[in-house]
Amino acid sequence: MDQQTGFAVLSGIGMLMFSIGAFGVLDAWHKRHPQLKRVDWLISLYAFGVLLTVVGMVLYGRWWIAAPFALMLLPADRAIRMRLELRQRRAHLRTLKGEEK
Repeated sequence: MDQQTGFAVLSGIGMLMFSIGAFGVLDAWHKRHPQLKRVDWLISLYAFGVLLTVVGMVLYGRWWIAAPFALMLLPADRAIRMRLELRQRRAHLRTLKGEEK
């Protein structure tokens, strides 16, 4: 496989993955579906898609285009932190109410 084909395959799959995964990031940002595990999977899909796109661009020799793409990982990090905070709040609330899991 030549360099151009490898770039096209990696970045194409990566862009498809982070486009689909962006729905999970948006759900986390808007605090929708806090109990669903699929939101975590979608955020992971987004992050992996961004990384795959960055790897494809670096292998193709376009690191100056890959650098801004790497910054797209920041919303995924924030989304995961928001999800964790909501889970901790629910766990503390269950503890205070005396409910068991």
